This record gives sequence, structure tokens and C-alpha cells, in this order.
Amino acid sequence: MAVVTERKRPTQEQRADAMRARLLEATLDLIAEEGWAQTSTQKICKRAGVSRGAQTHHFPTKDSLLIAAVREIVARYQRELDTIKGDSGGPSRNLEDVFDFLWEACFEGNLLNCWMEVMVAARTDEALRPSVCETDTKAIRSMRALGDVCRTGSAKTSAADLIELTVYLLRGMVVQTGVHPDKMEKKRLFGMWKTLVFNR
Repeated sequence: MAVVTERKRPTQEQRADAMRARLLEATLDLIAEEGWAQTSTQKICKRAGVSRGAQTHHFPTKDSLLIAAVREIVARYQRELDTIKGDSGGPSRNLEDVFDFLWEACFEGNLLNCWMEVMVAARTDEALRPSVCETDTKAIRSMRALGDVCRTGSAKTSAADLIELTVYLLRGMVVQTGVHPDKMEKKRLFGMWKTLVFNR
């Protein structure tokens, strides 16, 4: 006799979490595709497949939804950073490996495109600026912390400073992609930066 297993229905909390996740994913996709200014709650709801009422239940205002998306970007980067830190308590990573990780994080997805859109918008959006400033400060601090688990061949320059400079360089390259999309040229220049840093 066949055993019939009863499928558990998602709880209300699980359904709410899934809807929030769909709204955030749709927001990130639209920011990356159309830019911050063109991303509206109407487009987000259509992309996410949820009603406007459901959206306002989870995120009462457009700003609250966009700020939640900002925090989601940083949370995703933090998860990636945590994987490269690993479980080791002492220096165990080569700094060049971290540089390569940062390159991949910047150019193999849409997250940094979203973040650059957000940072540019925050320059003139007073409601957005405090949240972006706070989350970016945390993000930079986390990236600098990678220096604690890196080996560097130079005693003159800290790994944390080199990582922070590399982040700023890559951010500039991502912004440039909007008008100069040649990724290979950027990769060549990034190779030059690594040569300068590692004195090869």
C-alpha cells in the first residue's frame, strides 16, 4: 500500500517572506536595467507579480522599498565576503585572490550596477542619503576586514588600504561601463593595477 505524504502548506510568515523577496528581486532587476530614476512601484509590482496593496503592506512607501533594496544589495555582498573570509582565525588568503574575487563581484552580476545607481541618486536625494551612507560605510568596513585574513608581501602598505583602493577603482570602472562597455579593456587595466601592487 502506497504511503501518501501530506505536503505542508507554507505558513503565513513564509508566504510573506517570499513576497518580500520577490519585491526586492524585482526592484534590483529594474534598477540595474532601467536606472534608479525610472524604477517605479508600478513597474516593481508588475515585475514581481504582486498587487499594489500587497506591496504597500510590506513596504508602505516607495522610499521604504528602495531603501530595503539598498540594504539587500549590501547583505548579498556581505554573504559573499563571508565566504572568502572562511573559518580561519589567522592570515590565510593571498591578497591577489581577494582582488580577483572583487573583480568577479563587480562584473559578473548586476549588484554593483544597482549600487552605483543608488549612490548617484543619494547625492541629491536627502531621504535616501543617510541610509546609503550608513550601509556603504558598513560595506567598506567589511571589505577592509578582508585584509585581516590576507597575506601581503609589503610591510609598508596595509592589505586593508589596498583592498579599499581596489574597491574604489572597480566602482569607477563599473560607472564607466555605461558609456565604455569594453570589459576586456577594463580587465587589461585591472591587470596593470595588480602588477603595480604586487611588483611583478
